[in-house]
Amino acid sequence: MRRLRDGRRGLTLVELLTATLLAAFVVTGLVRLLDLTLDMWSKAEVRRDGVERTNTLLGLMADDLRNLHGGASGDLLVDWQPFDHDADGLADRAWPRLRLVRQVGAAAVQQLQARAAEEAAAFAAADGEAPVPTSSPDGRAPSGPLPEATGLVEVAWVLVPDDAGPDRFRGRLLRGERLFGDLGRDSLLDPALLSGGRPEDGVLDDVATGVLWLGVELATQTTVLSNGWEVGPRLADACTAWDARAADRIDPELHARNELGKGMPAFGGRPLLPRRVRLVLELEREKDIKRRTRLLDAATAVQTQLQVDDERRVPEPGSYVLIDGEWMEVLGIDPGRIRVRRGARETAAHELPAGALVHYGASVETEVPILLHEDDWRLGG
Repeated sequence: MRRLRDGRRGLTLVELLTATLLAAFVVTGLVRLLDLTLDMWSKAEVRRDGVERTNTLLGLMADDLRNLHGGASGDLLVDWQPFDHDADGLADRAWPRLRLVRQVGAAAVQQLQARAAEEAAAFAAADGEAPVPTSSPDGRAPSGPLPEATGLVEVAWVLVPDDAGPDRFRGRLLRGERLFGDLGRDSLLDPALLSGGRPEDGVLDDVATGVLWLGVELATQTTVLSNGWEVGPRLADACTAWDARAADRIDPELHARNELGKGMPAFGGRPLLPRRVRLVLELEREKDIKRRTRLLDAATAVQTQLQVDDERRVPEPGSYVLIDGEWMEVLGIDPGRIRVRRGARETAAHELPAGALVHYGASVETEVPILLHEDDWRLGG
């Protein structure tokens, strides 16, 4: 700073430029900090919204399992259907299906009866007939009264490939209900319902799209959970398939996950129910795809370091990503690349094209205790 002739002080050009430069550095730092803060806030909001949506679906599924009917009319069927997503003639992934009989309150029964009556009236009106108080999924008006209000409902959860979506490797989750004993509808536990792996149109309702993964694990009476869930062929292991009536309704040759638990007793008139069920659901919304990264280069089937255009858009190590139909576990993240374990979740490692999208979603897990399981199973009986 220099003193002027009239005694006033002023800044030199060098001092002014230096002050401007320092101010620019400070402002740039603040802008970057603000941008980083907003980006973190945006990611947190996106994840929170995704987790809330996933939690809602898991809550509905868990509620169905908690209310399993343990009486003579009860049932639980969990199996896996393989699909050929890449149309090469070989099944490359399997999706789970849960079908069960649950107990509901009087209000839920009345709602289902009212809906059945409305559908029957609509079908009858379309055919020019008098309305009949029941319904049929084939569009015709069957005869007969509404089923008796037993307090039991059949429920089906089915996951199928979302052929109408932007990615053939993502799934569409369906759910349907049927009053137990409704002769006007086919049973949701009937094997013919899912012939070919998919239900007929109108039998089940869409509840979610963009499903990347739905894991289902079940604990038998001998499963040991003190060290976590372990699926396998031992008595202490959990299983991924279930037939509560031991009626050979599941084909183990169809997929490896259709293997029932070991040491299961014979059916004795009451359904054999698991002690606990573990559910893991991962969803990816349409707007999430805009935030995903892509592979910069093609990769061989054995390559474990993948070049990506933005490593910041990859989930943290320990998470799973889906690339061109192959699941991988993220082991580490480096500038411009990720380190992965190939062929996770029973998918096969294969060559990956450049530009392939790195899919992942909000993963939510829940464990459901089944209070009505048969404690006095006669092992080996």
